Amino acid sequence: MVKIKVCGITSLADAEKSLEFGADILGFNFYPPSPRCIAPEKAREIIAQLPRASFNVALFVNEPKARVNEVLAAGRLADGRQGYGGLQFHGEEDGGYCQGWDLKVIKAFRVKERASLNGLKDFPADYYLLDSFSAGYGGSGKMFPWEWLDGIDSSKVLLSGGLRVDNVVEAIRKIQPFGVDVCSGVEARPGIKDHGKLKEFIDAAKGA
Repeated sequence: MVKIKVCGITSLADAEKSLEFGADILGFNFYPPSPRCIAPEKAREIIAQLPRASFNVALFVNEPKARVNEVLAAGRLADGRQGYGGLQFHGEEDGGYCQGWDLKVIKAFRVKERASLNGLKDFPADYYLLDSFSAGYGGSGKMFPWEWLDGIDSSKVLLSGGLRVDNVVEAIRKIQPFGVDVCSGVEARPGIKDHGKLKEFIDAAKGA
């Protein structure tokens, strides 16, 4: 069954509802310009109250490795567990940067044209998040042409970009990705989830 990643978590209520409704992965954004950016200490407070099975991903954009390690250290819980199971790199990080981490690595590709996908096959990451190109590094909230993925192995793809309850079923059936990633499509406003939209989206994706 397709995995569902809910990104831009900024509150315990949004995290708990995401998991209650069936999300598999929660994303915590540490990119300061983003309206969904969360302080490492606040993220740790939220994660500490979630079930142990919660798979949490820390998102960074073009950060020095030392900063990434600082945030990961701040996410260590009282019982010694690391609060994060994965890293998402959403900037210009190259293959060398993305190697050598002890956590699962998701590398985001900002798809501006079909050629944007050329480096996907041999890039050293566990999963590839495909989002439409936008100025800056925020989520685009827009779709790219899905036919650009024809011939690409989608078993490691997290599809993002403009996914909503009214198109996620079509996306899953057409692309058959490992997972889908949603953020703005289930928000009441940037950083705050609309729990009704969130449930509808997850129900639709799980039923696709």
